[in-house]
Amino acid sequence: LDCRNKMRFAHAAAALTLFCGLGATASAFAITNVGHKDYSVGTGDRNVAQRNSVIGGNNHNGHAVAFLSRKGLATRGGELEESKMSSLSAASLSTNESTSVVSEENLSLLSERGRAALENLIQHDAAEGAQRHVYADWPEAGVDDEGKLRITEQLADLDASYPGGLPNYLSKAKMLLRESADGVNPFSDFTAVVPEGEHISYDSPVPDSHTGMTFAQAEEAGLTGIADVAFVLVAGGLGERLGYSGIKLSLETNLCTNKCYLEVYAKYILAMQRMASLKTGRNDIRIPLVIMTSGDTDPLTRKLLEDNDNFGFEDGQIQIVCQDKVAALKDGNAGLSLGKDRWDIETKPHGHGDVHHLLYREGHVDKWEKEGRNHVIFLQDTNALVINSVLPTLGVSIAKGFHMNSICIPRLAGEAAGAIARLE
Repeated sequence: LDCRNKMRFAHAAAALTLFCGLGATASAFAITNVGHKDYSVGTGDRNVAQRNSVIGGNNHNGHAVAFLSRKGLATRGGELEESKMSSLSAASLSTNESTSVVSEENLSLLSERGRAALENLIQHDAAEGAQRHVYADWPEAGVDDEGKLRITEQLADLDASYPGGLPNYLSKAKMLLRESADGVNPFSDFTAVVPEGEHISYDSPVPDSHTGMTFAQAEEAGLTGIADVAFVLVAGGLGERLGYSGIKLSLETNLCTNKCYLEVYAKYILAMQRMASLKTGRNDIRIPLVIMTSGDTDPLTRKLLEDNDNFGFEDGQIQIVCQDKVAALKDGNAGLSLGKDRWDIETKPHGHGDVHHLLYREGHVDKWEKEGRNHVIFLQDTNALVINSVLPTLGVSIAKGFHMNSICIPRLAGEAAGAIARLE
């Protein structure tokens, strides 16, 4: 693998995507140790993540592959349970407080969950009034009742889909928007340093002095653990930026075989499954694949799988999790943006960092741990060449005992690409 010529990609460290409050771009590639109890932590304090994340990897060798250090996954203590809690309860909000804004007649029209979500929003907004355009000046009962039901059910959905609920999302958004407007630099106390990381070169027969392995040796080490991995494919985006109207997973990877990205990934995983069976002598090895879709890509992804008989996977071997959309904001006060009318909240896709929360929420992490799986391999939807380095990266992860591991290549000066750096 020639990392410079064949893998022109770089990405933000996966450890930081676990903590992004408004959804950052997920890792193009990462391997995560399932056994690490802080695997899925939802969203969290950005500055905590920045202080605790120690990132390794990158050098100026044209054939370098680099990885996160073993300290690359910051923890968040007990907030995992908090992220599972629904914020729909508005018990502390008195009836008088809610009916002073929305009449009891209008409140009585709503479902229990819709009313709770509305009261929760009113309580959260009591001091600021940034959301009054959502709940104030409702017409009397009997006028636009369908719209009132629609917007409160949407509020309930948004509240339930975000860790900590809609108020937590709005509070975090307002803080980030204020910091942005004030020019606050969260990295002002740090100096970015090129991290050391681990380095392997595909064309060197001599083991790296730091890593202690050649590329081939790292691949062999990876083979020892490939049977106990799970693959996750992040595929929430359309190909519009590329002038393509379909999902990116259906794009052709080349003009010779015309195989689409999803087929390439599927065939690779099945090939690894066969290799694991041959190496262990076991015929019961099944490597699972979870695909994260979005509202834009979910139907077309399912159809692509159905039309191609799941590309050879057995029934149930592929699972799909669909990421939720989040509320769009209209101003620096994090006011909710209304859509086609006053009874509709505009929503936008969240970031790829959602995948960690979804894997936890849907029970996949617990299931994999019970099955004895040790690592999760994350793939981006349109990066077919990265599969050439899955095995050596897994091998280094096993040998070094990493909890989190990311691949990167040297970044050219001025290149419009993300970068991995160590903050000191």
